[in-house]
Amino acid sequence: MKSAFSSKFKSAFLPVLALLWALFVLCEFFVHCPPAWFSFHFSTPSMPSSVPALLKSWTDMATLVLTSLWILLLMLWTGQRCLRWLGDIGSGPALTFCVEATLGVFVWNLFWVGTGLTGLWFESLMWGVALVVTLAAIPDLLKAVRGLRKLPKIEMPRWSLVLIGLYAVAALWNALVPETFYDSLNYFLGMPQFWLLRHGIVDNPLQLLSGYFYGGSMYFMGGWIFAQTEGASLFSVAAWGLCGVLAYGWAEELAGRKAAVVASVAVLTLPLLYLNAWAARVDGLFAFVSLLFIYGLTRLLQDPKPAQRRRWILLAAIFSGLAVAIKPTALVVIVASLIVLVARREKGWADRWIPLAIWSCVLGLLTVGPWLIKNWAFAGNAFFPYAFSWVGGRTIWDHGYARLLKENQQFLAMDQGLKSFLTLPWRLVMPGEGDHQIIGPLTLAFLPMLFVLKLKDTQRFLLYLTLVCFALGLTLSHMLRFSMPAFLLSLILISAVLLSKEAPAYWRWGWKGSVWVFAFFFTGAYAVISAQYYQGWGRWTGQESREAYLERMIPNSYEAINLWADENLPAQARLLVVGDARGLYYRRDFLANSVFDEPFLARVARQEKDAAGILRRLKEQGIDAVVINGPEGLRLSADYAQYDLSPADWAKLNDLAARGLHLVYWKNFQAVYLVKDRLSEEKRQTPPNLFSFLSPRAYDFSQALHAGDKAKAQQALKALMTLFPAEDYWREQLRTLN
Repeated sequence: MKSAFSSKFKSAFLPVLALLWALFVLCEFFVHCPPAWFSFHFSTPSMPSSVPALLKSWTDMATLVLTSLWILLLMLWTGQRCLRWLGDIGSGPALTFCVEATLGVFVWNLFWVGTGLTGLWFESLMWGVALVVTLAAIPDLLKAVRGLRKLPKIEMPRWSLVLIGLYAVAALWNALVPETFYDSLNYFLGMPQFWLLRHGIVDNPLQLLSGYFYGGSMYFMGGWIFAQTEGASLFSVAAWGLCGVLAYGWAEELAGRKAAVVASVAVLTLPLLYLNAWAARVDGLFAFVSLLFIYGLTRLLQDPKPAQRRRWILLAAIFSGLAVAIKPTALVVIVASLIVLVARREKGWADRWIPLAIWSCVLGLLTVGPWLIKNWAFAGNAFFPYAFSWVGGRTIWDHGYARLLKENQQFLAMDQGLKSFLTLPWRLVMPGEGDHQIIGPLTLAFLPMLFVLKLKDTQRFLLYLTLVCFALGLTLSHMLRFSMPAFLLSLILISAVLLSKEAPAYWRWGWKGSVWVFAFFFTGAYAVISAQYYQGWGRWTGQESREAYLERMIPNSYEAINLWADENLPAQARLLVVGDARGLYYRRDFLANSVFDEPFLARVARQEKDAAGILRRLKEQGIDAVVINGPEGLRLSADYAQYDLSPADWAKLNDLAARGLHLVYWKNFQAVYLVKDRLSEEKRQTPPNLFSFLSPRAYDFSQALHAGDKAKAQQALKALMTLFPAEDYWREQLRTLN
């Protein structure tokens, strides 16, 4: 029998402690958070130079939006047809809408992967398929237009709609500028760009990122191909909106409409999710599909009728495979679910969980299988670029692999024993700690309250699953976007519990008030981020062309090289991109190493005995021109030690530059060289040899010069002159310094 003291402690003291904890976390967060609202520098924006320019800009953006909406509607129609075939799933309109959208993503991903692996990525085929599907969808689309009853009816207060509308407009505003996000330039869109130029998904042994799963990039393909990179970003905005619809429908099912409103606002205004919607990043889609998988598990826990149970087994299996194809870290969610189910000693393994496991393996092969088979066929390791020490096959550069693993744990030191683990959540969330990842305090502040109230069975399952997901996710990586499903699930669960009828009034008002304050407060931060990193006013008002925007906004921009190569190199020319990991926007077939790969020229310089051997290796790869981005190479060589070569190796590259390459473009320390058929006898003097900019000593010089350390700068210049004795540029720098 429980003592009176323990009952009183649980009913009175624990709620007070939980409330004090929430107040403490919120106060600490806002005290240390930079006051974004007070960091604005207001100035009168420049107005459009002419009305025609403004109208043209708006017409272009409207075309991008309508084209993206067209492809999204085709995906939704495809999902609706699939669900119509499966039958009723017994969910509300909002959740049914989410399931239909995800089935559409699933089917279209199969299309893109299938045509990619068979080498059918041709523009005429893509347009033809889109038009055929449009013709097939017209009858259903007309019915939907005549009666919008089939769309999810979301009843929200006007002020909530205004807030979400403001966020949506800002997301569209920033998505409608050309893509400049670094990971998209070399990963999410950069590698698919390489495949598009090859008309299909092929292997690239020089590019580590070619082995990763690309389910998220396949989702972007329709918007990107038909509406440029802006279309891909608009698809990311659509994934953000789907997360809000899912939060609304799920919270409504758990605790009613009031909880649904707050849950959707909390999810849609979460910085970690919202900022992902501004660029072609897969984390929002990954979180959405992962949460649908978890929702499918809760439906199976409720033991529905046999027919619906079979449907949800199939749907959960599809969602699990699609989530892993988008981001392999979805295995964290799957493993966490298995751990919680085993710990709960769930019944019905023969009816629910074993069939789910079998179907997950079978249907998962449709989405994950192509990437596993591709890697196994080309790299000898289905899990490449991981597990090669166990499986064998292709290996990667030791230094790059160590750096890749380190970047996942780089934000916070874990050298304090048990204290490191106990304080990790606090250090990750609080401003000024870690890598300044923007996440917000809501989960950290209010999650302890869930241990005070008596939870229903489904709510307990979700709480345990949230905690295990956090534990496994943070063990895997300190990058909080990898744990985004757990954050979104926590917000939905907190809303459902604290806004239930059983919760005290002060908790309900405390949670709602915190969500609104947080949403309003961060609009200032979003405005600052938009002004700092997007700066799209000129593009939005027609004062700046797309090319001018890219050249201005991308650090160490290569847009000028793109334009020159597009106008002056043959259409079939293949480029080797040196000193730059980014591949997006190249208008010619290209090879570009990721920052984790050993650069092609560095590797062949170590392997070949002379410049003739390096030239032969270039010709074997079919390289017609070498593009060098000096400033970007300067930065990457320091960060990733990619060109830490011996003097003998540098001598080979110097000889190649002088006798094996022909300079045809030079501007702002960026150059294009044509690859000769053979080494020439006469060494030709060129502007500064950009190979020398790849040396770590060049970076040492630039840093010392910037810091005003003359002695260190002179030391670096002497080392450079030893490595590049024929390069007059560094001698001139030394004379200037003296």
